[in-house]
Amino acid sequence: MTSTSRRDGAFVWVWLPGSTEPVVSGRIRRVGSRYDFAYGRSYLGRAEAISLYGPELPLREGWIEPRDGLDIASSLRDAGPDSWGQRVILDRMFGVLGPEADPGDTDHLTYFMESGSNRIGALDFQSSAEHYIPRADTASLDELHTAADGLQAGHAINPVLADALVHGTSVGGARPKVLLEEGGVQIIAKLSSSSDPYPVVKAEALGFEFARRVGINTPKSRLTTSLGRDVLLIERFDRTAHGARRSMVSGLTMLGLHEMVGRYATYPDLLDVLAGTASTPMWAGACSSASCSTSPSETPTTTRVTMRRSGTAPTCN
Repeated sequence: MTSTSRRDGAFVWVWLPGSTEPVVSGRIRRVGSRYDFAYGRSYLGRAEAISLYGPELPLREGWIEPRDGLDIASSLRDAGPDSWGQRVILDRMFGVLGPEADPGDTDHLTYFMESGSNRIGALDFQSSAEHYIPRADTASLDELHTAADGLQAGHAINPVLADALVHGTSVGGARPKVLLEEGGVQIIAKLSSSSDPYPVVKAEALGFEFARRVGINTPKSRLTTSLGRDVLLIERFDRTAHGARRSMVSGLTMLGLHEMVGRYATYPDLLDVLAGTASTPMWAGACSSASCSTSPSETPTTTRVTMRRSGTAPTCN
């Protein structure tokens, strides 16, 4: 399959701190194999405007090119689906089933626009700068689990469930996962895989419990079952009880590293970055295997971290 795209640009919408409604912040454009970003004039005119991530996308006029040889600002890439979500999208768009799916067969803009709007962090991508239309479908945990199993096995998926699976996988990581809502609480459900060499999901649940017992602030989580297998339910740290969204970036973004060299990153390197930028003690953050959350300003203030993005660096995912 050759790389394909449906568009050359997209508008970036953001939830400002404490807000439950997004506003358009700027636009991504493709220039050859590179993706530039520019803030909109209306956004720059807002008194409450924030940078999407100060080190990469400072709040200023004009087009901003990706830094350090990257093809796109990593803070934008963090908002896109990772290898699992990309695989789901490829199947939905092209009928590429099971392990044959190659995430490199399409581009960032297509993944941004084909994935669901309930993505990690406080960004979303739209074709319009005037009207925000969320992309969302839902189904039960068992239904989504069945669809995920079918995808991994290379089976055709019911179109309705396929839509829900696509729109519920706009979160990072390589392992199969879906998004749920229970009583108004946003939840990431991490699924067991038939290829797991050991009870991976149960081991991660145990890691959360050990962290809590030694006083580490972690998102609420619990172990349940679906289709007779373990599922880890984790309350999303990037959402508030009032429906607002929290901005975040990954550990790789904070380190300024490309995915292909991410495997050489270390947690001591990340701690050095946090120690030099965090305005609150590092233990004030919440430990999670999902991402690294930052404050809405240009300075990170919490330490929800992972070194993993698209399966390129060492951590649980």
